[in-house]
Amino acid sequence: MNDKSQNFFLHADGDSFFVACELVEHPEYKGLPVVVGEDRGIAVAMSHEAKKLGVTRGMPVFRIKKDFPQVIILSHHFDLYQRISKGVYEILLSYLEEVEQYSVDECFAVVKLSDIKLAGSAEKLLGDIKDDIQNKLGVTFSMGLARTKALAKTASKLEKPNGMVLLMNQIDEENALRATQIDDIWGIGRQSVPRLRNMGIKTGYDFIMYSSDQIEKHFNEPLFVLQKELSGESFYNVDSDSDPRDQKSIQSTATFKPSSSDPQIIFAEMSENVERACERARKLELMTNHVSFFVKNIKFIHHSGDAHLPLYTTDPSIILDAIELIFYKTLVADEKIRSTGITLHNLRRDEDVPQDLFGIQKKADTKNVVEIVADQIKRKFGHNILKRASSLRGTSRQRSNSFPGKGGV
Repeated sequence: MNDKSQNFFLHADGDSFFVACELVEHPEYKGLPVVVGEDRGIAVAMSHEAKKLGVTRGMPVFRIKKDFPQVIILSHHFDLYQRISKGVYEILLSYLEEVEQYSVDECFAVVKLSDIKLAGSAEKLLGDIKDDIQNKLGVTFSMGLARTKALAKTASKLEKPNGMVLLMNQIDEENALRATQIDDIWGIGRQSVPRLRNMGIKTGYDFIMYSSDQIEKHFNEPLFVLQKELSGESFYNVDSDSDPRDQKSIQSTATFKPSSSDPQIIFAEMSENVERACERARKLELMTNHVSFFVKNIKFIHHSGDAHLPLYTTDPSIILDAIELIFYKTLVADEKIRSTGITLHNLRRDEDVPQDLFGIQKKADTKNVVEIVADQIKRKFGHNILKRASSLRGTSRQRSNSFPGKGGV
């Protein structure tokens, strides 16, 4: 049994993933009934609009053409799906340390309490990840968060497409299982479904309430373990074969309310993101020499910029100095901004950072020690105990609401 009781599990599930990937290449077909499949084959995937017409997975393409002439048939491009799948994995890995690529359109990840605390809330963490995937890759993922992998997998199905379900307590879990038919439970095979129904087990909730002794007696061990998982006991681990120190980027994004057109408030929000991203990098003993940022307005239009740093660092002051001028040039006068984000690129392990001839890198490494001590203070006494001046510019004024004509919508 997994003893990491303080952790949650995330399941990210692509929405009509193959079709969504094709629509990235063919945006002109968005909102239309689309099927992915070959002329002499079957429907591999279909859009929501095609499903509403009655098209089902596995239906022969020749029959779809005959019965549903309005449906657009697209050939599959597995290299495209793999590329976007890899992008999703890398985005998840930029937020979370343990990520499992379960299939081309599914990932599991461990979400620690420290991850939730850093983001502000579980809802915000998942929302930021979902927004990042959609904005950068053009596809949507439904997400479930729960105490176990099986419950997270159950949760991610409940509000498709583009849903987000968090099972944070036993009542949430039981309600989710009541809403899930037994044949929709991950890990229950088709041969077991009739037997379970004959035993009066129609839903996931019926399954967890049934005698575990009887489940163990009449079924094999995997089903017995699954019952424990759905009851909130974690047995399945995230199979992450990646070293979090091998990731090439780390990012931090934030949506803030009220939205603002005040440059100082917006830069203060960006400063908070830089602080969080740098803290994560220091925790993994990684450094960066290239950063990019974005701001998103209330109409979800992005503006972005990037900066190459003169050395490898995780010192927020150096990064903020590098992006400040570009950042202010990026802003449009009186445009209300709702979110900001920073990405640290080209990450290297501390021990792999090359030293320069004039010792500038060595001085930066020494300064990095100060930031590490600051991280330790924050973890002990709370993240608000130490604030950089740039992040205080906006927040104190935000709280006092002393910006006539500026700020929220």
